[in-house]
Amino acid sequence: MKRETVRQKLRPRSKKRWLLPTAAAASGIVAIAWFLFVKPNTVELPSKPEQAGSQPTGRFSPGRPVTGPDLQILRWEEMNQVVAVLDTDASKIERLTRLTGDVGTPPAIYLRALLLISQRRPEQALAAFDALDPQTISPGFLYAPHRLHQALRPKDPDPYLPALRLAVTEGKVPALIRARVQARDGDLSQALSSYLRTDPASWASYDLESFRRIANHQGLASDLAKLIAGALASGRVKSKLTPALQRIARMSSTQPDVETFKRQLRRAIEDKTPEGTVAIESARKLLGDRSMFLGRDYTGLIDSHREAEPITLSTETVLLLFLAAVDLKEQMEMDRWGQELKRRHRQPEVGDWVNEMTASAR
Repeated sequence: MKRETVRQKLRPRSKKRWLLPTAAAASGIVAIAWFLFVKPNTVELPSKPEQAGSQPTGRFSPGRPVTGPDLQILRWEEMNQVVAVLDTDASKIERLTRLTGDVGTPPAIYLRALLLISQRRPEQALAAFDALDPQTISPGFLYAPHRLHQALRPKDPDPYLPALRLAVTEGKVPALIRARVQARDGDLSQALSSYLRTDPASWASYDLESFRRIANHQGLASDLAKLIAGALASGRVKSKLTPALQRIARMSSTQPDVETFKRQLRRAIEDKTPEGTVAIESARKLLGDRSMFLGRDYTGLIDSHREAEPITLSTETVLLLFLAAVDLKEQMEMDRWGQELKRRHRQPEVGDWVNEMTASAR
């Protein structure tokens, strides 16, 4: 009876507005790499390179040409300064590309790859990156070769990904890069948390796919809609991204077409994408939760999720946990899962139902 009641009460969530909290701008050298959003035949070039926290060394200035000896002792933290000195001067870029061909230090080789990208020579750039051991690349610089490899060799194992994942885990990359890697790997809750720490002005078309993945997660969709609404209200989102973000926000607030969703999910599983892997694992966990609930193993169900973050679970699992807690009269668990149901479904009748169920168990 309880389960029939809740099915009737839980309806699609309504649209909501939200103001984005002040977001810290996190860029890093990867944000200046000209090929972060590279496709096999196209490259987007930002107008200015930017790296948070880099300090001028005085060795590189617009009026002083970069020399071979400079490149021999080039440090990772100076990379951004060299790129800034070159600006978009084709003759300077060509001259420095030739110079880097004679220097074998990791920063110089990496710089050569950047220069080749700026000249629309991505295959040669990837060859330059591949000449480096990923372990010799400073953590904040790993995302650029990863993106280029992903664009040009999508079916091949990515040699930069293990080191990049470690850098994400250790907090050695900016929030934007962290969010993208987490979304790629299906860690959608952490990806959303990381995006909340980014400046919407730094978002690019590449981030739209991450947002679409998050929008399909029952526990995260409403929070993503709030993030996007706040970002758009701030006026800091690039105009070319606005229509797509608005569509994603609407998608987060409505029930997806079931058949379309099933086709997308089946394709993701067949292609063994991160989303497909997450879907399989989620289905296994949900089947286990259903089995415990139907077997009236309410204690086992509650215990298996005591350390779980409510936002990461499906709505069905949250509902089962709430009903199990009501049956066991576990006050803390009732409040925990009841509040999560009310957070996801703001309709007054849902809140009333949760309150009635909680009161009846006291």
